[in-house]
Amino acid sequence: MRASKFANSLAASLVFVATLAQAQGRAEQGAEVAWLRDGKVALVSLSSTSAAQPIQMSASAEKVPLGSLWKIFVYAYLVETHAQESAYMCSAAAPTEQAGEDHYCCNPGESIARDPALARSCAPYFSPARLGITAGGWQAIWKPHSKAPWLLDIAHLRPETEASVDEILQALTAMPQEARSAARTALLQTGMEGYGREAWPQLGSGIRYKTYSWHRADGGAFGGAAGWLADGTPFWFGARGSSRTALATWAAALAKALPEPRWREAGHANDDASCVDVDFFARYRLRAVWKGDASTPAQTGTLNGHYRLQFANGNWLTINANGELMLAAGEGAAPTINGRMTINDYVARVVDREGGAGSAQAARALAVAARTYLLQNANFEGACWHIADSSQTQRVSANPPTEAALAATWFTDDIVLNGVPVHYHRDAAGANRLSWKDTVARAEAGWSFERILAEAYPKASLATVGGRSECARLDAAETWLAHATATWNNRLQREPGFEPLDQLPNVCALGHDQGHPYSDQHRLRIYVRGWRSLDERITLAHEYLHLALRFHPHGGDEDYVERLARQLIEG
Repeated sequence: MRASKFANSLAASLVFVATLAQAQGRAEQGAEVAWLRDGKVALVSLSSTSAAQPIQMSASAEKVPLGSLWKIFVYAYLVETHAQESAYMCSAAAPTEQAGEDHYCCNPGESIARDPALARSCAPYFSPARLGITAGGWQAIWKPHSKAPWLLDIAHLRPETEASVDEILQALTAMPQEARSAARTALLQTGMEGYGREAWPQLGSGIRYKTYSWHRADGGAFGGAAGWLADGTPFWFGARGSSRTALATWAAALAKALPEPRWREAGHANDDASCVDVDFFARYRLRAVWKGDASTPAQTGTLNGHYRLQFANGNWLTINANGELMLAAGEGAAPTINGRMTINDYVARVVDREGGAGSAQAARALAVAARTYLLQNANFEGACWHIADSSQTQRVSANPPTEAALAATWFTDDIVLNGVPVHYHRDAAGANRLSWKDTVARAEAGWSFERILAEAYPKASLATVGGRSECARLDAAETWLAHATATWNNRLQREPGFEPLDQLPNVCALGHDQGHPYSDQHRLRIYVRGWRSLDERITLAHEYLHLALRFHPHGGDEDYVERLARQLIEG
C-alpha cells in the first residue's frame, strides 16, 4: 500500500516537474499556437527544433493583446450590414500619427478599398468613427454570436485591449459564414504578398489569417496571426517579435503543429461557390450503368453509392458517387454521366487521374497546373466552369478524390500560374509544358513545388484566381541582371562565401506600399522598384549579393553587402 502511494506521489511529482519545465520552455521561447475544434481548445508550445510540445489547456485563458485583430471584426460587421462605405483616401497632409498609419494603406493621394485595407492592415480605414458605427448597431450584430465583453463593447476595439486565447478563438468561430468567407478571400493577399510571404511556402494558401503586432506588459514585442484553416477551424498563433519575424521564424514549426484540416469539409466550411460542370467519359461511349454488383440497371438522376460502368468497347469501370454525379439516358440514346463539384474537388480529382498524390510537392505542382489549365480552357456557363473529361483537355477521376490529393489541392488553394499558356504531359517536357515524370523525380530530389513550377514555366509567376500576381516580373531588369552577373561573377569568385546561383533570380516589381526592397532566399527572387537609375542598380546588385552569399555570414552583413554592391556598379 505504501509502495503504491509512493508511486502515485512520484508520478504526480514527475508530472508537476514536466509541466514546470514546459512552462519555463514557453517563457523562454514565447511561441505557441492554439485552435478550437469540436468545442475543445488545443494549445501547443512550439520549440526551435520544429517539434510540437503540448501544454495544459487551462493556459489558453492567458490574456494576450489584440493588436490588429480588431480590424477583422469591423470588416465582418461591414459585410454583415451590407455597408457601402467610401474608400479611404491617403493624404500627404495628414497629421503625423495618421500619416504613419497611412504608410500601411496606400500612397499619398491614392485610395484603398475594403479588401486590400484588411490585407494591408490599414487602421484608419476600419476606424469606427470614420465608418459611423454606433454602439447599438455594433451590439446588434455581435450580441447574437458572442458574450465576450471586449467584442461587445465597440470602445474596446483597440490594439492594446487584451483577451484570452479562448475568447479570440470563440469569436472567430462565431463570425457569420458570409463574413468569414469574404475575409478569407481578402486575407489571401496577406499570405502571398504581405507579412506572411516568407511563411507561405510552408503553410500554403488554404490557411487564411490576419497578422497582428503589439507589445506585452513587459514591453517586449509580440506578434503573430489568427484566422482559419481550410476547413474553417479557427486558430491563433503568437510569438516574440513582430508578426512578420514571428511567422518567418516559426513557419516550419507552425506547419507541423497545426492539425490536419478535415479536407472533406473544406469546401462546405468556406462556402466555396465556385463550381465545375464535367462531362465525364467524353471520348468513351457508355453502354450501360449498373447499380452495385451489376445485376440492377441504375436509375437516371443523382448517383449515390457503388456503380459499375460498362463501355461500348467492352471495358468496365467501378465508381463511387456521393450525389455529385448525374446519370442521363434518353430513349434509344447511350447513357451519359455529368458531374458538378467545387473547383478544388475537381482539381484534386485531376491530380488523382493525371498524376498521383504520393509525393506532396509533385502533387502541389500538378494542382496549380491543373487549376490554371481549367481557368484558361474551360467555358464559363451559368456561373460554373464547364469542361470535358478527356485526354484532349485533362482527365478527371469519376471517384471522390483521395485525402492526399485534396491536401495538395487545398495547400495551393486559389493559386494559379500567370503569364503563359499552361500544359503538362506524363513524360514529355516542353515549352510551358510540365513533365509529370520529371516533376516526381525533382520532388524526390528535394525540390519544392514552387521550384518545380519555375523550372517548367520559367516566364510564369504565381497569381491568385482573382488575377493578382504575387510577382510582377520586370523582364528588362532580369535581362540587365543576366548581362551584369556574367561580369560580376568573375570578380566575386574572390569573395569568401560567394556561390554562383544555378539559375538567375526572378526580379519582381515592389509596390510603394510593400516596404523596402528585399531578396527572397527561399524562392530566389529579388523585389525592387526599378533598375534604371544608379541607386536602383546598386539596390539590385545589393539584393543579388544577399542571394549569392546566403550561405555565408557575409550575406547578413548589410555594410559589407552595400559596399560590395557599390564597387560592382560604380567600379
